[in-house]
Amino acid sequence: MSYVFVDRIDECEPGARAVAQKALAINEELFRDHFPGMPVLPGTMILEGFVQLARHCMAAVEGGHDQWILKEAASLRFNRFAVPGETLTLEIEHESDKDGVVWFKGRAKVGEQGVCRARFGVAPRNATID
Repeated sequence: MSYVFVDRIDECEPGARAVAQKALAINEELFRDHFPGMPVLPGTMILEGFVQLARHCMAAVEGGHDQWILKEAASLRFNRFAVPGETLTLEIEHESDKDGVVWFKGRAKVGEQGVCRARFGVAPRNATID
């Protein structure tokens, strides 16, 4: 199974930054049980969107590949819920490289309202996980 969270990638500077969109539709299965009577986008899905966008960004580098996995997530902060009917904008920006991990800053927003900020690191899929 291949799961793609983002609907559209609007910008991509290979290895540096990327911007994508995700329209949140009430009929998506992830809203069914999260939460009954108050459907909200699970925070883990926002993180998954950041990682998928980073994977795309790294694959766009000359000689790059898309075999990147989440190595670490840090400094996650949620400011508000994202709900069905909204469009989530995901933005990532390369921050640094350290010990084989490529670090990004991620921001998710609906319009101009911040939903989530995170700092996360990805590593090649075959990298050793400590």
